[in-house]
Amino acid sequence: MFKSKLRIMLSTLVLCSIFISACSGNGNTVNNGGSAGETTAGTDKPQTEASAPTTRKVDTINGEIEIPAAPERIVVDAYLPTLLLLGEKPVGATATDLENVHIQDMIEGIENTGESAPEKIVELNPDLIISANSDPELYEKLSKIAPTVILPYETYRGVHEEVEGLGAILGKETEAKEWLAGFDEKIDALRTKVNGVLEEGETFSIFGAFGKTFYLYGDGIYRGGLAIYKELKLTPPATIQKELIDANVTFKEVSMEVLKDYAGDYIFFDESNGAEMDKKDKVWTSIEAVKQDRVFYLDAKRFWPFDPIAVLAQAEEVTEMIVSQKEKENAK
Repeated sequence: MFKSKLRIMLSTLVLCSIFISACSGNGNTVNNGGSAGETTAGTDKPQTEASAPTTRKVDTINGEIEIPAAPERIVVDAYLPTLLLLGEKPVGATATDLENVHIQDMIEGIENTGESAPEKIVELNPDLIISANSDPELYEKLSKIAPTVILPYETYRGVHEEVEGLGAILGKETEAKEWLAGFDEKIDALRTKVNGVLEEGETFSIFGAFGKTFYLYGDGIYRGGLAIYKELKLTPPATIQKELIDANVTFKEVSMEVLKDYAGDYIFFDESNGAEMDKKDKVWTSIEAVKQDRVFYLDAKRFWPFDPIAVLAQAEEVTEMIVSQKEKENAK
């Protein structure tokens, strides 16, 4: 009798153990971390990858900003060409951006926001705003519309910095790398071409007349400086090298009387804001490059922009200017 009861109790325990084991194996396992082994309700297929993050954080002059990982409606101020080359087409851009002659075949469908007018921007319902305007009041207005990244002018001091910087912000690192590879290849070819016609030690200056004021330009964002000095690596006079480039100064105001002290063997010259320099002035005509007809007059529409696309176009134009000038000189 006792043995019979014992067999019954053992059988009951075994059955209970099997039942409990079956129950624990039937439900879907939930892993909040999205790790391997997680399953989706209604299927036995495990999810082996975590869901991609929907936002990313970027450091800005206004602190750390959380932005969409894959923004779909970007409004931009001053960085339109760089976004376009990265494969991002904003929904809105400033009037100045849209007037850039180097990107006219790429801007169809982009709305004109004037000059970052908040009332126009809010109509476009952006999910990200990128601006070069560091005015605190404007930032306060824009940041209420959408996450706003402020990148003041000269945040980036070269093509590589700008493309890589915006590529990182937008998660477009691969696109940035690919575009820069093509850019470098073209610049190398242009550098080889221009060096093939230059004599050793020849120097180049960038001058500008703006209204009634005269300026010298270094290797920064003004008047083709990035293309002429940083990309083509044309040699500046020692005075410009020391007072601007080595000193990290992008432009310097001077009087007309001292222009001769900064003049290279060749001069790139920009006349803007209604400036029409008296080209018969004795100071100007005393400069050797002027005497030798070695002055290249720049088209402001083509040489005021300083985005990567513009820099490449300027490097191409400068190369052709120099090659043509050398051919003319050699024909004499």
